[in-house]
Amino acid sequence: MLRSCLLILSLIITSCSAPADIRDSRFIMGTLVEFTVTGMDEATATTAISEAANEMQRIEDLFTIYGDHDNSIKQFNRSEIGVPLLLPDEVSKLLNSSLEIKKKSNGAYDPALGKLNMLWGFSQPDSPSLPPGKQEIEAAIPPLHCIEKTEAGWIRSDERCVLDFGAIAKGYAIDRGIETLKQHGIHNAIINAGGDIRLIGRHGDRPWRIGIRHPRNKGEVIKSLELEGDVAVVTSGDYERFYIYGGARYHHILNPESGMPATEVQSSTVMAESAMLADAWSTALFILGNQSPAVIDGINIKSLIIDYKGEIIINTL
Repeated sequence: MLRSCLLILSLIITSCSAPADIRDSRFIMGTLVEFTVTGMDEATATTAISEAANEMQRIEDLFTIYGDHDNSIKQFNRSEIGVPLLLPDEVSKLLNSSLEIKKKSNGAYDPALGKLNMLWGFSQPDSPSLPPGKQEIEAAIPPLHCIEKTEAGWIRSDERCVLDFGAIAKGYAIDRGIETLKQHGIHNAIINAGGDIRLIGRHGDRPWRIGIRHPRNKGEVIKSLELEGDVAVVTSGDYERFYIYGGARYHHILNPESGMPATEVQSSTVMAESAMLADAWSTALFILGNQSPAVIDGINIKSLIIDYKGEIIINTL
């Protein structure tokens, strides 16, 4: 175990706080987001954290497909098939990045699974307790290529093509939060959004200490990391949003090919230069499992993947 107090999440940050730590937490993007700033006066840190939280809330409002708040993503998802729609530059940029990751991951990560995700209902206020029918699932799987960018705007080619940035927007929001902290002169900080983490600098006179939790034994650390500089670490696991039905585990990480929860992996952790990349690739590698090394060859990420039997099959962290 990593010295004394531990905060148990998808990732675990050792919380042996120095007196200089300034902390705050907000509920954003469906999870508790914890901000820690060190080595800065309290007034500056408090203002920076508040503005970082506001920026992350702005990202949620911009990209969510749930709730009553309307945005350009929901408008695109309502758009007529084959009719172009201009998206805000920020949304268009993240969609471009998403489609690039989709291509590199051989479709394991797909931003067009909104209809399928809503069918399974893991992000709805009322948690599901039984899986949808086979025909419903098949009818919600989008074609492999159903989004196209033209000079006139973005086009969707099929009703099943519904954008959902749930596997990348939280990482992007963390990145925007960190950039906001930097704009206030913060050099040493960490943002932890339910286990999705990006850190900068150091924790006082030592690196930031992070533990990757065991996907089945809550509170147990599989691997501990000491990190500094500017790095993101994100874990995707089958243990946060799930239910057991008929003796099988059903969770929110869906295989785009089958429309079913992926079954080869219990958790996948990715370290990358941005939380956006780590967020999307942790989902992709969760689905790819043993196929991951061939896909990520040449991509600047590190990973730790635990298979369905609880064994570490890839560890480059």
